Amino acid sequence: ARGTAGVHAGGGSAPPRVLLDVGAGEGEVTERLRDGGGFTAVVATEASPPMVRRLRAKNFDCVVGAADVAGVVAAAAASGVDLHPDGFDAIALLNVLDRCDNPFTLLAQLRAMLRPGSGRLVLAVVVPFRPFVEDGKTHRPPRERLPLPPNGSWEGGVNQLWERVIKPSGFKVERLARVPYISEGDQRHGAYILDDAVFVLSVPPLEERLAALNPQP
Repeated sequence: ARGTAGVHAGGGSAPPRVLLDVGAGEGEVTERLRDGGGFTAVVATEASPPMVRRLRAKNFDCVVGAADVAGVVAAAAASGVDLHPDGFDAIALLNVLDRCDNPFTLLAQLRAMLRPGSGRLVLAVVVPFRPFVEDGKTHRPPRERLPLPPNGSWEGGVNQLWERVIKPSGFKVERLARVPYISEGDQRHGAYILDDAVFVLSVPPLEERLAALNPQP
């Protein structure tokens, strides 16, 4: 399971409202996010060809079969998605950050694609953070290594995730929750129950960012 959390685009966002789900898998969580958040259009990305076929069978407005999100905005426009010039109203990145090659780059890309102020990024990450990338039948370390410890308490791991990754990437925390995450098992165990940190993040408006850089005496 990818995990799920309730998500609504922030106040003040006028229709249409567009959701981007990165690494959408089979699309079951994507459907719940769409229906629960009242979005008028959904864009989903997925690197696995079988999963892409399943997503397209669900008739989402735009499905991008790629691991890189660089072409998502252009693909959405080509599919007729009425995307706001400032970006997506909501983006879901659920248990993807620890399985992608370039997590810092991905966060920077998503920050640029999220509407400042009203947009929300829902980020779910298993803590402690133990990343790997599936490369065929083998696992390897990601090209970009986040400065996070593989062991320790959930609280300590979340604090370091914020201080070392999320905050430097330019996001602001709106909400944080600890949520159980059921992961696929192995020969010894049918499944593992892990601890997700689910962040609801925003990108501060330009005037707020400028004020933080130039505090008044």
